Amino acid sequence: MKALILEELIWPELKQVLPEIELAVVPVGACEQHGPNTTFNTDTARAYGFSKMIGERFGSQVLVCPPVPYGISVHHMAFPGTVTLRCETYINLLTDIAVALSKHGIRRIVFLNGHGGNSGSLSAVINILKYEHGIDAYYSGIGLNLFEEGITPEMGWSENLGHASESETAQAMVLCPEVVRAERKKGEVVEGFIIRGKEAPFRYGGCAWNWKEDASANGALGDARLANVDDGARLNQIALEKVEHMIRHIIEKR
Repeated sequence: MKALILEELIWPELKQVLPEIELAVVPVGACEQHGPNTTFNTDTARAYGFSKMIGERFGSQVLVCPPVPYGISVHHMAFPGTVTLRCETYINLLTDIAVALSKHGIRRIVFLNGHGGNSGSLSAVINILKYEHGIDAYYSGIGLNLFEEGITPEMGWSENLGHASESETAQAMVLCPEVVRAERKKGEVVEGFIIRGKEAPFRYGGCAWNWKEDASANGALGDARLANVDDGARLNQIALEKVEHMIRHIIEKR
């Protein structure tokens, strides 16, 4: 099916299909460093590309909105070029987007998130929307948290996957190849990474931390040189099926 993409429409076209729309998808990303491997737009481009693929599965039932290109990236500010919002700014921004859509009769919103740092604020947003505005709101990741089961030992991938690693880079090769550099480097992961690994002190907790000092000196995890399109397509398919299942549940519970 052809995805219903808001920024490609004129208002009479949208008005005509408005009665068919069951929910809106809002891709959310970030403007932050991704080491020497992918560009500042990585999380936003991944989220938007993924959302368009979801849109193709639902046609006029799902309106794919323009992406939100800034997020909560304060922990990456040690690297020049990163731009972060304050939590209250981010929460207000996403709330305003959803409330505006609701005024046009679209009262179910799914935020598809390409950046893990947004998760805490997204939890606040969906609760504000539901309990203060009566809008059914949800969010989901699009990456490693959904397709981790598809990563097998024979792939030879690193232990510290995620940001600017082989997992994220492989998915980007499928969703937004323009953000991926041909020459990539292994992540310079800091010894004793405080949130990853069995012995990590904050594996199950939380703290305010600095990516450059506490995670990776060059901004990347893993080894993005191992990323390839085939693995990216297979893993992305796993993620797509899970998000499709979630959205069908939201639509059918109506």
